[in-house]
Formats: sequence, C-alpha cells, structure tokens
Amino acid sequence: MAGKAKKILSVIIVLTLVGAALGYFIWNKPHLDIAGATGTKVVATELYKAFTTDSVSAKQHYIQQVLEVSGTVNSISKNQQNQALVLIKTGADGAFINCTMEGPADDIKEGATVAIKGICSGIGQGDADLGIMGDVYLVRGYLVK
Repeated sequence: MAGKAKKILSVIIVLTLVGAALGYFIWNKPHLDIAGATGTKVVATELYKAFTTDSVSAKQHYIQQVLEVSGTVNSISKNQQNQALVLIKTGADGAFINCTMEGPADDIKEGATVAIKGICSGIGQGDADLGIMGDVYLVRGYLVK
C-alpha cells in the first residue's frame, strides 16, 4: 500500500509543479504592443456589415485580431475608467464601431475621418425589441496618424 501512496503523491507533486510553471509563464507573458503592431485595414461600414451578415465568418476573421478601422467619428465620451470612447459611424442608424482608447485621443474631433488601431472583441447583442443595434467593439485603441 505504501508504494501506491508514493506513486499518487508523486503524480500530485508533478501536476502541481507543472500547473505552477504554466501559471507563472502565462502571468508573465508580454502584452501585445498595439501601437507598434500592424493591423488589418478595414472600413467601419464593411466591418459592421461583415458581423451583421455572416457573424460566424466575421468572428473567425476579426475576433482577437489587431484591426485598423477607418471611418467618421460620431461622438467622443469617457467611460468610468476615464478612458476615451470613440464611436465611429457604420452606416446603420444607432450602430457604431465602439473604440475604447488606450492611447491619447485629444486630437480626435466629432465629424473627423480617423483610423483607429485596436483589438476587435466582437459585436454586442443590442436589443431588437427596443430597436437598439449592437455595436462592434474595438479595445486598446490607438489613433493612427
């Protein structure tokens, strides 16, 4: 019985060490440099259309990818973390590319044509009963100059 207990204890120790090492490497994994990354260029209207016409294909092509989205700024506001939120027009009433900025947004003005680079996190659900369209979300955004 003592031999079996030693084997079980050895397996538990090995699994614990592997789990700890994996956790350490994931925790210390460097973050993607969005400002310096090359993004796939896409127009805001085309990105929104891709998600509303074929969401499965759009998710495969755009989710967790660095995109450089260009379009006309509808509005600029701040979120609770005091980050700039830039809404880019999509051509659909009440639907926008919702960009949470990580970089400075002081040069962005309403009505201006901009290109913002960030990570696409998908489309929100919206609420069809209330007539609220879902936005496509771009996080960790940087203004492309």
